[in-house]
Amino acid sequence: MANAILLFLATDDGLALLSDPAGQRRWRRSMHQFQSSIVQSVWVDASNSLVVLVIADRLLYRSVDGGQTWTTLHPGDLLTPNARLYAAPRHPSLVYLLSGDMLFTSDDAGVAWRTLSLTDESGGFTIDDAARLYRSCGAQILASDDRGETWHVYSPPLPGTIRILNAIPGQSGTLCALADGCVYVVERASWRPVSGLPGEALACTALTGTPPTLLTALAEGGVVRGTPGAWEPIIVECPWTGATTILKPAGHHIDTSFAASTTGDVAISADRGRSWTIICRGLAAVRDLVSARLA
Repeated sequence: MANAILLFLATDDGLALLSDPAGQRRWRRSMHQFQSSIVQSVWVDASNSLVVLVIADRLLYRSVDGGQTWTTLHPGDLLTPNARLYAAPRHPSLVYLLSGDMLFTSDDAGVAWRTLSLTDESGGFTIDDAARLYRSCGAQILASDDRGETWHVYSPPLPGTIRILNAIPGQSGTLCALADGCVYVVERASWRPVSGLPGEALACTALTGTPPTLLTALAEGGVVRGTPGAWEPIIVECPWTGATTILKPAGHHIDTSFAASTTGDVAISADRGRSWTIICRGLAAVRDLVSARLA
């Protein structure tokens, strides 16, 4: 399993693990934990992929053996149904957990936790290369330079309610935001829509590069590529008929990304979203995913 690629999938029927043992795109299902439980979110320590955190049935669990055994953690009371784990770029052991109006943070991969109370519940949440935090409240984006202790208004309100925030890699302070089906690029004190989107957006993400690549899943099906300036006119088909609700960059290669659907299908792109190949079908609805390399 040396140099294997691992893909952890949080689903409505537990945590599934797909593995590509030799990095040759021959994926197989290796594990299924927390069966019959809703796994809301999953996080993996990028410096040690044996350390895994999951939120399952509103409880937080930690594994130090790649998901074979689990310990229940108690950073706070029972978590909210939309609680989620977030990784910090360039800080592999730093993890955040957002649950309603509470923010939990750990800088030792989930061993110890610090609790912060927020003034209100957040929608989108992201962390940039400089470890600055961003969260959305309705149409407003707030930022924190002190790991969530204090927050300030980052930009004027967007035209709609913000559901997804992503920090654009390599461009500290620049975000992409999904609000009411549109995708915007947000910088300090300004925002602009990414022009040419051929439909309503359900999910979006950003891949590092010069310029960065933006990917957006459309409600009518397919994925659109673009840059912070404009979308490409071609809609790339996904290998399923349902909506694509998850788009995430791979943790092991800058050109690779994953997509998943409410119908339990999972696909990989090794060419920055230009084409997609199915790697798994038949799972429950996928809520979150994260990949890592097992060195």
